[in-house]
Amino acid sequence: MNDDRDAHELLEVLDDDGQLTGRTKARGAVHRDGDWHRAFHLWVLHPDGTVLLQRRSTFKGLAAGRVDVSVAGHVRPGELWIDALREAEEEIGLVLRPADVDFVHELRSERRYPDGRVDREFQDVYACVVADHELRDYALACDEVAVLYQARLERVLALYRDGTPLPVAGWDCMRRTNDALLVVDDLIAEAREATVASLEALDAWWRARSAPTT
Repeated sequence: MNDDRDAHELLEVLDDDGQLTGRTKARGAVHRDGDWHRAFHLWVLHPDGTVLLQRRSTFKGLAAGRVDVSVAGHVRPGELWIDALREAEEEIGLVLRPADVDFVHELRSERRYPDGRVDREFQDVYACVVADHELRDYALACDEVAVLYQARLERVLALYRDGTPLPVAGWDCMRRTNDALLVVDDLIAEAREATVASLEALDAWWRARSAPTT
């Protein structure tokens, strides 16, 4: 979505415990007033243990041009998390079924931006492993995602947790190779702590999934 459509998208307002209040508000008003709402986050991994990061489009209303989770969006009024899988197709051209993804955890995240907006989310965090895609097989929507990056999960975690610079393979929305060296300034500063928690949960999920069975 571009910035104008983002601002008018209706979201369900939650209470401090993540329960529905029965009220809906425009997304712009939700961020202005700091209302709690529900979001969908999806980490996309490949079988070799690499994970995808997106660089948000410069058209986005919050954190434009910053590096973020593979896929992210909101759960609209009356929807289930299954409906939010549409975000993967809309943002990076990845079609998923509910059986393709695993729930990782729920994260309570509060981000305060310099312009006064507050983004308070209960994030339902999911993960999937995509075996049939190379980086260049993803089709990015330029009004959503500028570049898609690929790097090993443990190194992504080191970037977020320790600030260790990270060389990444990149593929942009114009279907061009766009490799980069990611540093702390590329990240969403307000989301860094929450993203570390999400990546640590993802790492535990990946290790459990990859452990040999006896």
